Amino acid sequence: MSNSLVVNTTSSETRVALIEDGMISEFHIERKRDRDVVGNIYKGKVKRVIKGLQAAFVDVAQEKAGFLHVSDFYDFGADIDAAQDGDSDDLWPPPSQGDNNDKPNITEVLNEGDEILVQVDKEPIGTKGARLTGRISIPGRYVVFMPTVSHVGVSRRIDSESERDRLRNIIRDVRPPGTGFIVRTVSEDVSKEKIKRDVDALVNLWETMLDKSEGVTAPYLLYEEPDLLVRATRDLFTADMDHLVVDDEKAYERVKEFVDHFVPDFPGDIELYEDDEPVFDAFGIEVEIERALSREVELESGGHLVIDRTEALTTVDVNTGSFTGSKSHEDTILKTNMEAAEEVVYQVRLRNIGGIIIIDFIDMEQKGNRDKVYAKLEEELEKDRVTTHALNISEFGLVEMTRKRVRESLVQFLCEECPTCDNRGFVKSKETVAYEIMRELKRSMPLIDEDTVYVHANGSVIDKLRHVEKQALNELENTHDKTLKFHRQNELGMEAFDVKGVEEGDDD
Repeated sequence: MSNSLVVNTTSSETRVALIEDGMISEFHIERKRDRDVVGNIYKGKVKRVIKGLQAAFVDVAQEKAGFLHVSDFYDFGADIDAAQDGDSDDLWPPPSQGDNNDKPNITEVLNEGDEILVQVDKEPIGTKGARLTGRISIPGRYVVFMPTVSHVGVSRRIDSESERDRLRNIIRDVRPPGTGFIVRTVSEDVSKEKIKRDVDALVNLWETMLDKSEGVTAPYLLYEEPDLLVRATRDLFTADMDHLVVDDEKAYERVKEFVDHFVPDFPGDIELYEDDEPVFDAFGIEVEIERALSREVELESGGHLVIDRTEALTTVDVNTGSFTGSKSHEDTILKTNMEAAEEVVYQVRLRNIGGIIIIDFIDMEQKGNRDKVYAKLEEELEKDRVTTHALNISEFGLVEMTRKRVRESLVQFLCEECPTCDNRGFVKSKETVAYEIMRELKRSMPLIDEDTVYVHANGSVIDKLRHVEKQALNELENTHDKTLKFHRQNELGMEAFDVKGVEEGDDD
């Protein structure tokens, strides 16, 4: 089946879905007023040094100071230690290259008021500030540059040993002494000249940052990661991609320029989507996003998953539901668990769940069946680009696993704490509902015969809609030659709204 990258963009929001083998394997969202900070490089100022935590809090011009553990500290004034060459994963940011066996005391290397170079490794989540590292890594199209460690790694996704050797030799020829590079999957069969250009560009970028840091006062942003549109094209656009779809003309031109520059022989299609039906509806993505916000997920067999998040971990409970099978009780359980193993990984990736995850499979009496389910789980986890570790399934059907947490989960990004349920659940945020109304207007306005279209919604949602999409609302009115009128109905829940050509209630 085809692999596609689908991009939906408005003046304020960009959403990207990666479809592999007909399934949405990754979903990313970014709003212009709240840009992602992972990968940004700062000249930061140490605000506090906490000996008991062996860590420091560093001012990087964000709302909360970032957290830097001593194992992630790097002294750019010292010589770069050499590290043994070896294979590495095709993940970014890559694992820390720190030596945890010989960590210095934090008070020996940092003092309050010190100015240091750091990079955001994990974005602020909840009440916590950003996680910082001094082990800088800068991603390019073909390689990831690590100026603080002498290392050559090749993506494990490249199977051919001869190709891996070729890529290692290229990097060893072109890299500056003492620096490190991870060769990305997209480098397979790419010429030495293209890889060298990527290496040179990253090295020059780093040298420019170092020169700039000498003349500025902390906190100062030295390097900002590109927006989601460019990151997605750079990181997710691989050689086996068949189709790239963008629904905005300006975004389409930016993507096409990137592809023309880096992948001029791309055999697939790059499409500007211009149909009336919203692109995420056409590809079935909107339905999957809604499904990913649900606590309960139905399985095709009739069983279901129940996904709950706590402060410390996420639990996934597997239930047979209405599925009774056709053979023995053990056979029914095995089939449900096998289907659940695939769906659990799909949901974890789509929802971007990180941290500790506990999967409660249905108890199986036979060890061979437990082994089958665990093997299926491992097979699905191999597809995940994010680092995961899973322990073997226990006698009670429990699997403990961890998944690297870099950004907020889908629920954390799209939803906010519910003011009516004592923080026990979530509703979509006002901004999320406002964007949903915009998408509904695009669907409905061509189908409404009346000259006036009425929007009924919670007053706070209407206020947010008018604030963030004022220009887009005017464009819709002009495009369809209709007038938009809003009815504030505060008795409606935050997520409830209606778009129609019949007037009800008072105009706002």
